[in-house]
Amino acid sequence: MSVSPSVNAGVSGHFFDGESSGACAAIARLQGNQLRLELDDGRVEHFAAAQVRLGMQVGSAKSYLHLGERAALESADVAGLQAIAEGLKAADGGTVWLRRLELNIPLVLVSLVVVLAMLVGGVVWGVPWLSRELAYQLPVALEQRAGQEGLDAMDRLWTSPSTLSEERQQALLQVMQPALLALQQRHPDHRLKVHFRASEALGANAFALPGGNLVFTDDMIELAQHDEELIAVLAHEAGHAVHRHSMRNLVQGSLLVFVMVSLTGDVSAASDLVTGVPALLATLSYQRGMEEEADEFALAFLQDQQISPQRFADIMLRLDPPSGEEGELDELSGFLSTHPSTPERIERFQTGY
Repeated sequence: MSVSPSVNAGVSGHFFDGESSGACAAIARLQGNQLRLELDDGRVEHFAAAQVRLGMQVGSAKSYLHLGERAALESADVAGLQAIAEGLKAADGGTVWLRRLELNIPLVLVSLVVVLAMLVGGVVWGVPWLSRELAYQLPVALEQRAGQEGLDAMDRLWTSPSTLSEERQQALLQVMQPALLALQQRHPDHRLKVHFRASEALGANAFALPGGNLVFTDDMIELAQHDEELIAVLAHEAGHAVHRHSMRNLVQGSLLVFVMVSLTGDVSAASDLVTGVPALLATLSYQRGMEEEADEFALAFLQDQQISPQRFADIMLRLDPPSGEEGELDELSGFLSTHPSTPERIERFQTGY
């Protein structure tokens, strides 16, 4: 076995015993199949070949040898440490090969680009795909329980019993019944149920909770000027229910937290600004995609039922009338919105595609 001159002369560095923060100057030498450390305080330490592992050097930083479970030898003599590791056969061929790759700057840059591309691809396409697959595998009973708990939470925090008369509610349900029946026949795995609630906080709104619970606020009912407008809104919310968007949102949120924790190694980092902003932007993108999917579902259903898609456009114009203001602020608000822009949605229903 050939040994480099620097190893014969000894490799100078600092020894950390892993029990205290202090370092002790040391000289490392090969002694048979062991590493001999001569410490500045007169002590001599020996480490078997199996206990020695070469650490990775980043850039021009010092390198080090892992010694046992906690100790380490740090030195600026990178070549000397590598020669010791090779001599002890503690650093196998893969480690040496990896070390050489690490010093190849072009390859490092290419690897960085590949890793970033994989990360972006995973967040943009991988997380939505996996969340969709997982959401469809969840038991229906679990989704129904989540929906009931969500409805109870809404009643505690933001909604109250509807102020519409019982006769009015029954009349609305009668109007919606043919559409609900058609949807049930098309999607027998989804039990759709309409709820009416009053809410000053939510205003004119409608939303889908897990388990096929579709909620209309009283203000949304009052906003509608035609029964078919409510059918159009019902079809949109049914699209959320059929595609299990609520459950997918829950799964996606959990997956994003997992990705952020995996990248940072810190659970608390998921709420930090640096990691939280990308997660927020990804979530907004997912939600816009779900709204577009629900719009597609509603448009196809209205056309099949021979209901003019203009009905959806009409109520959307009243729900979110155009302000007539355009500019960078509007572009930013659109980028940060959970919904596609209202003009785009209206145009889609007006043109029918």
